[in-house]
Amino acid sequence: MIRGDHGPLATRDGGAATIAGFTAVLAEGADILRALSRRATPLSEAGKAIEEWAGRHPGARPRLVPGDRDEYRLLLRHPDGGVVALSVPRGERPRPDGPDEVAERCLPPRELVEDVEPLEDGDLREAVAELRARRGLHDRAATLAWLAETPWSGEQFEALVAGIARRRRFRRRKQAELGPGHLASHRADFDRVRALWVTGSEPVNGELLRGVTALTGYRQAVVTVGERWAGELPAPLRHAGLDTLVGPVPYGDGYLTGVVLERRAARDDPETLAAAGEAAFGEWLVARRGRASVECHWL
Repeated sequence: MIRGDHGPLATRDGGAATIAGFTAVLAEGADILRALSRRATPLSEAGKAIEEWAGRHPGARPRLVPGDRDEYRLLLRHPDGGVVALSVPRGERPRPDGPDEVAERCLPPRELVEDVEPLEDGDLREAVAELRARRGLHDRAATLAWLAETPWSGEQFEALVAGIARRRRFRRRKQAELGPGHLASHRADFDRVRALWVTGSEPVNGELLRGVTALTGYRQAVVTVGERWAGELPAPLRHAGLDTLVGPVPYGDGYLTGVVLERRAARDDPETLAAAGEAAFGEWLVARRGRASVECHWL
């Protein structure tokens, strides 16, 4: 059971819903989902059943949505604010996800829950590509074989793809919204840095990095040469100056020695803003999970 932070819940007549009343609605919803699961009810028929039941509980705003997998997912507004998601698989019960994965899938923000904006063809194509990549479906034959093995109807598959497309669109827009501010406050993390570093079980003399062949005298060492965002480099190198030798310093289970070969200050270009937006979105998700109340109940 996942509860996010969408704000207070009110009944149709304006009165506040009670916890006791919501608990009863939650129990009813779980019973309905179990029944739908046992009968493997098609999504369209299941949606009609939920709509009829939802009319008796307007304060909770029950809504059935397709899950990422072959499952029914029921969203309910909690009286203290937030959304509770109940998910029940069809057919055999799969291995339960860990709490982090459950929270990632079941904490829809308000904008996503209330999203009714039509999807573009490009959004849907990208969503299908993501689904295929996620499931290792690398060609048309593999995709058709997988679809033949699943119990989903065409409508359920379309709803699944639409859900992925809406999440991708939300993520893209949220990244664009958060990116500039994140870049402004973490600018040094988005310098482009080319560096060389060595990690190993023994400390390495930094001067040897100027002639890498000298490293052959060490029993074992891993040499990396690459260009990264500064924030993605090993921590000891992130803010080192050009041509600055770092280390040897303790790192992981051994030591790190490195040198910065090139450093280009962060720019306000599309590539940098996109990277900043992705980083900001990750922090935003972590913050939402931190504010949410997460309880997992396997039905």
